[in-house]
Amino acid sequence: MTKQTKRRLPWVLMILGAAMALWGLGMLLGTGSALQYCVAAPDPGEKGENYAKLNRAALSIGTALKDALAWTAAGGTAAEVNVSAGSATETAVLTAMGEGWLEVYPRALVQGRRIGESELQSGVRVAMLDEGLAFKCFGETLPEGATVKLGDVDFQVVGTVRHASNRWGGRGVGDMQRYDVYVPLLATTGAEIALDTLTLSARPQGDGAGASQLFQEAAEGEWQGGGTFINLKKEAMRRTILPRIVLLVAGLYALVGLFKRMTLLAEGWAANFRARLKQSYLKPLLPRLLGMIALILAGYAALIGLTWLLMVFSAQPLYVFTEWVPENIVEWSSIAKVFWSLTSDAARLLRVATRELREIEFWGGLVRWGTVLTLLGAALLPKRTGGA
Repeated sequence: MTKQTKRRLPWVLMILGAAMALWGLGMLLGTGSALQYCVAAPDPGEKGENYAKLNRAALSIGTALKDALAWTAAGGTAAEVNVSAGSATETAVLTAMGEGWLEVYPRALVQGRRIGESELQSGVRVAMLDEGLAFKCFGETLPEGATVKLGDVDFQVVGTVRHASNRWGGRGVGDMQRYDVYVPLLATTGAEIALDTLTLSARPQGDGAGASQLFQEAAEGEWQGGGTFINLKKEAMRRTILPRIVLLVAGLYALVGLFKRMTLLAEGWAANFRARLKQSYLKPLLPRLLGMIALILAGYAALIGLTWLLMVFSAQPLYVFTEWVPENIVEWSSIAKVFWSLTSDAARLLRVATRELREIEFWGGLVRWGTVLTLLGAALLPKRTGGA
């Protein structure tokens, strides 16, 4: 490796790492505020009676927690289903929607209309396709009375929507297949479509304070036990902890340096003013003195403000992850209890996840490795040596 390459390598790593981390952070900051409780799909029961029961329970939970939750809905997912129309046959992810699902997970309508709440309630065999799948099956314009076969059963296509995971309408990182198809949850049992997971989802009211705990308790006690609770905003915050720590350390280092520079500047101004005072009376120098004092105070105020913002930014996870904070921060037994509780939760062997969580995990990984590359590049920078 040449000397020139060695000099460039740290900067390449730092630039690449910073770009990765910023990209991932930008995507994480756009995460929605949905709450999810995901289980492996149970047996639908005779004529789908179990799914109908879970759908009613979801609506009941939404009614009971209406002050905390804006919308609540049940839904299911099949990772792979064959969709055919005429000579075209494609594989897609199937999303089975209960009432209110489109309020929790809005989809941008491209053509036609969305599936109505009455259709979701009755389980009519209607479907929405994402625009890529609709183009494959029908071309640019969705024909009136269009139908697709899901397995061996016909579903009437009522509309097309923008693809779910990607903000630009293409395939997203959480997608198992290239295309999406949406049908009523209760229509899947009549069509004998096997779902892989069922998810109870909710969108909190306002900032969601207290809604998360209420939703989890209701999901475990009144909907279906043994599932995985997911707070998407919380999961996104979890993936920003490493860059927050790095920013805290770097920010404190920079602020200490700025405080030192500000102090040296103030001392220099004071020395210069004392020298001038030996040659002149105080009165003509008074405006200059007041201006210096104002600038020094403004400089220190700005640095104190930056320090406060850095502390607030760094402490924000503690307000989100309240389980990290012991009841008594100076009592060892309280600290140990929190530690083992968090360790036990992290040691779970299996949990059912959702498409949205997989997307967060991807962007979180990008942030983590981007931060690592940035730190590695900074560590490889050549050390400056003093000298005349």
